[in-house]
Amino acid sequence: MSNHKEGCERSEQHSRAKRVNSLRNHRHLWNSQKGLDPISYSKITRELINYQFSRVFKPHWFGTIQWQPFILNYSEAEAEARHFRNKLLCALLNVKPTKIPDPAERPRIIWFHEKKLVNINPSNSKNPRFKTVYRTPRFKTVYHTHFHLGKCPDQYNSFESLYLLIGEKVIKGFQRVSKSKSEGNKGFVLKPWIEIRHQNYNLKDYYRYQFSQDADLVLDYENSDLLFPPN
Repeated sequence: MSNHKEGCERSEQHSRAKRVNSLRNHRHLWNSQKGLDPISYSKITRELINYQFSRVFKPHWFGTIQWQPFILNYSEAEAEARHFRNKLLCALLNVKPTKIPDPAERPRIIWFHEKKLVNINPSNSKNPRFKTVYRTPRFKTVYHTHFHLGKCPDQYNSFESLYLLIGEKVIKGFQRVSKSKSEGNKGFVLKPWIEIRHQNYNLKDYYRYQFSQDADLVLDYENSDLLFPPN
C-alpha cells in the first residue's frame, strides 16, 4: 500500500460524510424535534438508527475510541472523529480524502459520541513500587466515541487485518487517541458487530441525559453516512 500520510492530513473541505440525499433539509427537520418530550425524541432517534441497520446496511464492526486529553465538548469530539474517519477511509481504500467515494461504493460508518463522568484528578500510583499520592477527586463530563462500520474490502474484513490496519495507518501518530492499554479503559477497542448487543447500544445516553437534551446528543449526523426514510 502506498503511503497517504500527506493526503490524509486534516481536511475540512473533504472531510464531511457524503450522503445520497440532502442532509441540509433533513438536519432542519431533525432539529425541529428538539421541542418534543424526551420519550418521543428517543423514539424518533431509535427509529432512524434502526432504519440504518435494518434497511440501509448491516455493520460488521463496532469500535470505541477514548480521547486524550479528555474531550469536554461535543464539537471537539465531532472534529476528532472526522479526522479519524478520513484516515480510516484513506487507509481502507488506499485513496486521498478528495477521492473518497460515496457510501454506496465504500463501507458505511455511523458515529456516536457518549458522555461519561470521569475523575480527571485520580490518585497515583497503582504501581506497588511507588507511594500512592492521594488527590482530591475532580469529576468532569467527558466524551468518548463509538462507530459502527460496514463490511470492509476483503483484505481488511477480518479482525486481525482490520485491527492491524487501524493501528498502523490511523492511530499511529494520531495524538488525540488515548494510548491507554488498561483493561476496561483501552484507548481503542474493535469488536465484531453483534446485532442484539450493538444495534441499540448508543441509545442509553438519550435516557441518561434526557433533561439536558440537545440536537447534537449522541448521534453524529455530520460524520455519519445516514439515509433517511421516505417521508
